[in-house]
Amino acid sequence: MEKIFGKHPVRAVLLARPEAVQRLVLAGKEAYFEDIIGLAQKAGIKPEFVSWPEFQRIGKFSEDEKAQGVCLFAKDRPVLSEKDLDLLASARTVIILDQVSDPQNLATILRGAAFFGVEAVILLKNRSVDVTPTVIRTAVGGAEFVNIFKVTNLARCIEELKAMKFWVFGLDERGEKTLAQTDFGEHAAIVIGAEGEGLRRLTREACDFLVRIPGGRTGVESLNAAVAASIAMAEIYRT
Repeated sequence: MEKIFGKHPVRAVLLARPEAVQRLVLAGKEAYFEDIIGLAQKAGIKPEFVSWPEFQRIGKFSEDEKAQGVCLFAKDRPVLSEKDLDLLASARTVIILDQVSDPQNLATILRGAAFFGVEAVILLKNRSVDVTPTVIRTAVGGAEFVNIFKVTNLARCIEELKAMKFWVFGLDERGEKTLAQTDFGEHAAIVIGAEGEGLRRLTREACDFLVRIPGGRTGVESLNAAVAASIAMAEIYRT
């Protein structure tokens, strides 16, 4: 089962997939969890109130994990792959991550994608950060509202999206046009490169266009992957 903790991530699960919840454990004052208790009761889930030591034992939390006295155990979220890409046939926007390895960046991108209404985030099955409980916690609920795909071959994934009428835009400081100068069309896939390295050569070559964020200077040529992705999503949904 999947362990999810923290008020916002737990609330998001109760909103998005309450049928998956197997156990909901709370520690602390009942008034602090009024919203969560209401959502649980609406879904027919009975919360368990326990002492703080028992809560720590049940959740097996490390010192770095801030659970806020709320934890649930749920059936594992569906793992989507190349075989499921046809689910995106009518999607407006997807984000593709090329070897992004920082958990904080993935969490921020998932949060931003949920905020703007991006239909999916696609990441590599290998050589990429995984969707861990810490990522889910840091995404503050965002992971529940975005389809997450794990693929083995990014270039092949991009070609399949193109076959579904997606235009594929690689975010790269060498792009001729800025985001604001770009027409993203009805179906856009935005490719974000790894921290420090940017897009790999084969990934760049698979893109239809390279676009850039205006700015930069010698020594600071690019932005953090999550910041760049957030700016790109805001630009796409600006109108």
